[in-house]
Amino acid sequence: MIGAQTLVKMLEKYHVEYIFGVPGDTSIKFYEALYDNQSGIRHVMARDERSASFMADAYARLSHKPGVCECPSGAGSLYTVPGIAEANASSIPVIVITSDIPLSGEGKQTITELDTQKLYESITKWATVVKSVNKIPEVIRRAFRIATTGRPGAVHLSLPKEALCDEFSNSAKDLYADENCCTYPAFRTRGARTDLEALVDHMAGAKRLVIIVGGGANHSQAGTSIQSMAEWMAAPVVSTISGQGIMPDDHPMALGVIGDNGFHPHAHRAVEEADVLLYVGCKMGSVSTINWSMPSEKPGRKILQIDLNPEMLGNNFQNTWSVAGDARLVAEDLVTLLKGKTAHRQASDWVNSLNQQRLDFWKQAQQAFQADTTPLKPQRIIAELNRHLDETTIVISDAGTPTPYITRFLKLAAKNSRFIIPRAYGGLGYAIPAVVGAHFARPDARLVGLFGDGSLGMSAGELETISRLNIPVVLIHFNNSSFGWIKALQKLHCNKKYFSVDFNANNPARVAEGFGLKALSIETPEQLVQGLDMAFNARGPVFLDVKSEPELEDIPPVYSWMTCQAKHDKA
Repeated sequence: MIGAQTLVKMLEKYHVEYIFGVPGDTSIKFYEALYDNQSGIRHVMARDERSASFMADAYARLSHKPGVCECPSGAGSLYTVPGIAEANASSIPVIVITSDIPLSGEGKQTITELDTQKLYESITKWATVVKSVNKIPEVIRRAFRIATTGRPGAVHLSLPKEALCDEFSNSAKDLYADENCCTYPAFRTRGARTDLEALVDHMAGAKRLVIIVGGGANHSQAGTSIQSMAEWMAAPVVSTISGQGIMPDDHPMALGVIGDNGFHPHAHRAVEEADVLLYVGCKMGSVSTINWSMPSEKPGRKILQIDLNPEMLGNNFQNTWSVAGDARLVAEDLVTLLKGKTAHRQASDWVNSLNQQRLDFWKQAQQAFQADTTPLKPQRIIAELNRHLDETTIVISDAGTPTPYITRFLKLAAKNSRFIIPRAYGGLGYAIPAVVGAHFARPDARLVGLFGDGSLGMSAGELETISRLNIPVVLIHFNNSSFGWIKALQKLHCNKKYFSVDFNANNPARVAEGFGLKALSIETPEQLVQGLDMAFNARGPVFLDVKSEPELEDIPPVYSWMTCQAKHDKA
């Protein structure tokens, strides 16, 4: 048994079902091993290495198993970097395997020679070179353990030709896996009892308690416990973009998104008026705090924080109390302790007034939801999409043009529905390949991909992958013929000196058709309604090219932009 076969056997032991990748010169023995093995591992061929890493990222987010992607040496390793960096910074366990040149060729200008370990060290939890075939089982176990434990993240393994092609001489008993690390978070930790009791004391003494949830709460699957805690304490729950969907959007305690991008004003008000803020699985970074200006300084206000990673506790604000532990386990314990210490609370006048403001907000939004203007307002597009969302829908969005409208106006049905968006680095080109990974994680789900034309230009090749695999996805392209996000910034901060942000609209629907998808060009509200109805009734992939209003016409709901525009209007 050679190293490539040993690698496949070890991946089998960890119940790996899918590997996302692109073939290359250095990976042919690995592909031969997959072919000969006739195992349950399916290789999903992408058209670009970056896309393969995005697929693995989305797969891991939804399956709660580590995602695995592979690529060849040289350029393949370079192309994979964006997706691996995104996964690692977003606390998503992805294992990237790069095949490599022979060790004997090091330092000899061998084609594609690259120090991949050094390349990946700054964007992963661990990067290593497997220099001996007999080390493969040990390294695979370490890779899965590091990826899934503590703060989950990405791991990189480089396998030179010798590791893949030499004979494995160790005993078969070395081929075993740690079952605890086949899913994540592995080895969940609880907070210390005394710390939890102190946290409960602070919460019980609150008159206006607000719970802020981040992506860590979603990764931990803490939604049920957080909802129970919110209902018992009659405490509003607000979320970062990554924490969106932790509770049903129509729940009376779920007030919406905070931060700079796509915020809800009633959610901001809740944070500012609270006397106790409980952050759960939230990094408290620049976007969710609007560059650390929210919450503002307020005498007597308490900040409590729960995070799996102790390094994040009190990192950006002075906490009153901190607890290190898994969001779901800590939330479960808090519910038990709160029920033993406090009576079930009813919604206060303050909570009722927040909900009244929320009701008014959605009423005011109806005008944009029903707008018949062309190009179509993004608000109208999201409102029509909302009519089709159910408990099985997974919405995946790119960063950029659609983001503030989606985070503000999308209405998830909770339960098995999810919203996924790359928030660590905000790289474009994520949504189209990500729906592929999502499909293999959740084949029962109704998938929706949302992206602008900048993103389409970076991942259009994966339309062929979607067509080849016949993935039932509704792809909605916001076509405003520009890098809209940057153009809006140039309007606000550069006196409308628009430079290198515009391009031709062309006909993306014909491109999608050329790749084998059903596609429609949409310009009117009637076409939008009909197109969405058709797309959601279709069994295969459908591409909707929607001519959408540029950001210049109506400033998107980005707090800092709206504040800047208000200053311009007063000047």
